[in-house]
Amino acid sequence: MGSIIMQELAYKIYLIYIILCVIVIISEYAITYILKEEKMKKLALCLTMLLVATTLFAAGSKEASPEGAVTLHWYSHASSLGNTEKTIIEKFNETNPNITVEVVELPEATNDKLQALLIALQSGDSSIDFFNADVTWTATFASAQLIEPLDTWFPVSERKGFLPGTIAAATYNDMLWGIPFRTDAGVLYYRKDLLQKYGKEVPKTYTDLFATAQEINEKEGGGLYALVGSLTNGEGLTCNAVEWFYSNGGEVIGKDGAILINSSQNRQILQMMSEAYANNLMPEGVLSYGSGDARSSMFQGKQVFMRAWPKAYAMGQDPDKSKVMGKLGVAPLPRGPQGTMGKSTLGGWQLFMNKNSNNKDASIKFMKFYASEYAQKLHTLNDSYMPARTALYTDKDILEKYPYYSDFPQVLETAVPRPQSPYYAEISSILSAEVQNAMKGSKSATQALADAQKVMEQVGK
Repeated sequence: MGSIIMQELAYKIYLIYIILCVIVIISEYAITYILKEEKMKKLALCLTMLLVATTLFAAGSKEASPEGAVTLHWYSHASSLGNTEKTIIEKFNETNPNITVEVVELPEATNDKLQALLIALQSGDSSIDFFNADVTWTATFASAQLIEPLDTWFPVSERKGFLPGTIAAATYNDMLWGIPFRTDAGVLYYRKDLLQKYGKEVPKTYTDLFATAQEINEKEGGGLYALVGSLTNGEGLTCNAVEWFYSNGGEVIGKDGAILINSSQNRQILQMMSEAYANNLMPEGVLSYGSGDARSSMFQGKQVFMRAWPKAYAMGQDPDKSKVMGKLGVAPLPRGPQGTMGKSTLGGWQLFMNKNSNNKDASIKFMKFYASEYAQKLHTLNDSYMPARTALYTDKDILEKYPYYSDFPQVLETAVPRPQSPYYAEISSILSAEVQNAMKGSKSATQALADAQKVMEQVGK
């Protein structure tokens, strides 16, 4: 990654030292054997000592580490973001020349990253100093006591510039465990040309959303669906469903860890979505749609509304891939009949510190730097990140490149974490499967959530 790998350097110097010592010993015996004379023995010994001292001095003057040098091992998304990370490390080294940051590449898939890190940290591995962590991992690592709590390292005064949801996602049992460096949240996309054409406001409720879309579809002569999202069985569906529940005043897991998915609020909104699908207000194949499929339906001009992540906006401006270039608007998600406001589930990444790291002081220095406005701005400009710092959504350089970023703060300010649990993967899997059962009609919304409640209550027991 462009930084000096200090451990490798030290190892090479050590090997050179051993080889030189062997050569010196052999030389001494050879010389004394040949010369035999006592005086010559002493001379030979002096010569060999001088040779060692001179050689080691020369090696040290060229390659020795500065006093107090520290090498940090950062487990990260190295492959696709290497250039930006390299620039950030080099900038950091301008004021921290004694701290070398070695980037270790994690697997591509998020779940593979999780498993690799859990295995390493559970073994007590201290070679990992800090690492990139998905926002859903906080409870998993914190409850297992694998990471360092950061309350004293990163006090409240230093968290004020971050979007509230990013700090909430890094918090578990009222303690801070991570430092956010990028974010994401569910967004409502709408055909602003169609809403303007028929004098319609952006809907604040799901009831109004479906009514508005039906009216526009009729006036356009058909062929338009009301809503689309990533509803295939998986994490995408979990995000959509949690947003439905939260936006209707429901919950999945309470602050005390109680399972609350089988509530009247959740049953009501799930029934509403199931009926919308049954009444062809969503595409027929939506229950097998991933994020790309949902975007495709909107970009082909088949949708009035779409739930997607912020990156969909830029994709929709590509004339080779989108028929709705310049026609997309962005708004917060609607609320349900019992909700007070729409809620978006939070995505994104943060940095965790290994509890067993031997370099915590140096690690926190770099972690803070990587989450600074400078570093997050660089990632935004180079890699289209959604920054976790509020001020960057008014940054002139960012808005010059991505003018639509000014539309996202109203969404991101109200984004909330997904259900926090040490067993999040299992909870998400159960939720997704039962919501699909309700959407397909193989179970009623009431039965699906009752079954989800029963199975979730057994997780971890």
